[in-house]
Amino acid sequence: MKRSVAHSLLGILSLRAMSGYDIRKFVKENIGYFWKESYGQIYPMLKRMAAEDLVDVRVERKSGKPDRQVYSLTRTGHSELERWLGRPPVPPSPRNELLLKLFFGRLAKSQDMVRHVKEFRRHHEGLLQQYSRVEKWLNREHANHPGLPYWLMTLDYGKRYSRMALAWSETTLPALERADKRREGPTPKQEGGKRP
Repeated sequence: MKRSVAHSLLGILSLRAMSGYDIRKFVKENIGYFWKESYGQIYPMLKRMAAEDLVDVRVERKSGKPDRQVYSLTRTGHSELERWLGRPPVPPSPRNELLLKLFFGRLAKSQDMVRHVKEFRRHHEGLLQQYSRVEKWLNREHANHPGLPYWLMTLDYGKRYSRMALAWSETTLPALERADKRREGPTPKQEGGKRP
């Protein structure tokens, strides 16, 4: 069982009872800038969690609409969430396709590498605008919520990461131009065992 998925769902359900659709919407709108859960992971995991007595499920019937299965935490679920929160987090997996492409950039068209970095920069400019909107909304709608300081900490991480990404983009674009000029010169001989 992918426990990280289960624990993220336990955390989300600690806020309130939700359907699978509600959870998907919550992830997208509230924690999607640092955590993703796919449709294909959420529903099977909720069933497994119900079988393990981590969550309760009740059916909401509404006239003229499909039934909704609504999930809430059990005592066992609360205890498991507390145990998980006390354990050290797993370090993030270092997978970054942009950096992988840049590493092999000497084999690519220089304009492709420049385009990739510019798209990366635009992406983070958009994220910073989104973070600003989310921060204003949180402060307006949840000013007295005890979770607000913690939510703002995660948002601050996203803002700082995007600012770092923009600064990196600004130094990388001229570096790509210099690397392209260097590539036009004579090709150095490869020596065995040397790093590229």
